[in-house]
Amino acid sequence: MFKIFNLFSFLTDLLIRFFLGLVFFNFGYGKLTSLINGEAENIFKMVESITFFGMAPVFFSWTLALSETLLIIGLLYGTISILPLSSFISKASGLIALIISLTIIYQHIYVWGDNVFSYGPISFLNAAEGKKSIYGQLLFLPLSLYIIFCSRQNINLNIDNNK
Repeated sequence: MFKIFNLFSFLTDLLIRFFLGLVFFNFGYGKLTSLINGEAENIFKMVESITFFGMAPVFFSWTLALSETLLIIGLLYGTISILPLSSFISKASGLIALIISLTIIYQHIYVWGDNVFSYGPISFLNAAEGKKSIYGQLLFLPLSLYIIFCSRQNINLNIDNNK
């Protein structure tokens, strides 16, 4: 009999990866279709406003759209430990998600003037009137770090001989 907690741990890891990948896919697919249809001026402007990425906005716009769209494949591939390079692909996908997450937070806070919460007791974390709260985007950071450092790579079904 295998330990049920190993199965729950594996399923939790799988769900975290799937839903994080699904969120990135959702945003990446919209950017990718805009780039393909030639309607990407807003994406180019957004990428241009980021200090490092502004040097090559067309290249980094395509890189962002493709990485966000294909990230779900790398995240799910990393859950299957018997596949070749699954650990490397898992950690690389987590690193890409972390870089995109940090860029998203930088863009919202320092370029657009958004903040973490709409309102709350800690006033310097509250968004100004007419600005957005980004607490949802902020959650991408720990999820990305989890994938890099703590995720389970296999189901590790152990036999329990105690009856």
